Amino acid sequence: MRIWHAWGKVNLLLFFTFLPLLVNIVVAILIAFIQSGDWIAALSSKIIPGEMLAYCLSLIAPLFLFFLKTNGSAFRIPWIDGTFVIALFTYLLTMFLMLIAKNGYIKGIDLKSGHRDAYFWLAIVVLVFAITLRIYTTYQESRFVDFKQNENKQQKNFNEDFQKRING
Repeated sequence: MRIWHAWGKVNLLLFFTFLPLLVNIVVAILIAFIQSGDWIAALSSKIIPGEMLAYCLSLIAPLFLFFLKTNGSAFRIPWIDGTFVIALFTYLLTMFLMLIAKNGYIKGIDLKSGHRDAYFWLAIVVLVFAITLRIYTTYQESRFVDFKQNENKQQKNFNEDFQKRING
């Protein structure tokens, strides 16, 4: 049940995160489709891999704050080492691609639309990884919140019992 709650939370986040991009794409595709009559060409001409990479950075960055928050607590995250390595690699790759795209270091990796090459597909793969990591850490964060509430409740009960024994 918790995974569906995490999935719903991430879907809501993704909806509001991507809403400006989606509205822009839908309007632009409709206009391009009216002009050309080709849906695929209209879609690929409006998706900019650099925009997808920017969204990846915004989805992955909070994961590191969660990892820092849970570090040193008794709470255990399954596969935390692998998750951290994948998140860090994805973040660094995305940041590296954004630097290349913004500065034009490699021809074909830019902030223009119309890509159907490895850069375009790499941006999509990175976006899928970022969304998957976000779902996983949202799920783990919901577990952490329950863990902390339980820990605080146990501490409160212990303090109350201890106070009763001292006074009684």
